[in-house]
Amino acid sequence: MAAELAQVRGPARRWWFTAGVLRVVLFPPSRHPARAGAVAFAGLVATVAATVAAAREVPALSVFAAVLGLLLCGYATMVTSRSHRLRPTAARVIVGAAALVGVAAAIVTVARIAVAYPAATVDRTHVVSVLFALALAGCLALALGPFRLGDRPDTALWWALGGALASGAAEIAIVAAGPAAAEPNAFVTPTVAAATLAASAGAAATSRSRPTGAQAGLLAAILGVLAHFTVTLTTILHLHHYTLAGAADAAAYAHSGYPSVASYVLSDTLSGSILGGLIMAPVVLLGVAFLGARAGTGLRKLAARRAAP
Repeated sequence: MAAELAQVRGPARRWWFTAGVLRVVLFPPSRHPARAGAVAFAGLVATVAATVAAAREVPALSVFAAVLGLLLCGYATMVTSRSHRLRPTAARVIVGAAALVGVAAAIVTVARIAVAYPAATVDRTHVVSVLFALALAGCLALALGPFRLGDRPDTALWWALGGALASGAAEIAIVAAGPAAAEPNAFVTPTVAAATLAASAGAAATSRSRPTGAQAGLLAAILGVLAHFTVTLTTILHLHHYTLAGAADAAAYAHSGYPSVASYVLSDTLSGSILGGLIMAPVVLLGVAFLGARAGTGLRKLAARRAAP
């Protein structure tokens, strides 16, 4: 295509040719159009069914269901059309299953809040609903995506799974100490950050690869933030007494229009958890993963130097 560009005359035609090249790069022709079409059709049918069910049972989540269904449908169609061939190892299957369970648990938790306190999940602008769907779809795409994780892919996956299990166990232990210990609006929790750092450093040191370590840390962060979101919101949902933080919070509640203090508190907690815990936190944790990967390879080189005669 670059050779053909020299034969295209005129600025407008050259820009049009460049746009065509970009389209082919971003959306290459499908290797299996029939299979991709079947997946797209099935995804659209499932999206419509889920949206109708949400509109009947939990109307506040109907927009979320529609957006998430369309995103997952598009992702499944893209993966099917490109026909990635990856060996389904035990580590890849377990990490994918953990991500599916984490996303399903997050959705169930929000649905429980919508059933118990419908006003808490009302999103008049639909911005939070769309961001929630984007966050969950992104988590699934990163965990299930057919990415090449270096020469030793299982190393990154096992370290990510270990870090996620450690952070999840720590979250449960913190909540067991008392509901007040839960931090639903925390930007980056120490437990998830520590698990991300450990997973990235361990994977990098074991595989001698910084990219592998960074990918392991990112996967551990994704699974960790899903666990934190579910555990803390479930804990707060089980509270039977909700209080306002102070005079400013009381004044805001008085003009908010919420029917109860519980709805106001849960709405604020839910939006903060989605924006801070599921969207901004993974971005910060990606930097932690890079630091951990750098530290892991550095420690491996240091150990090799000391062991050298």
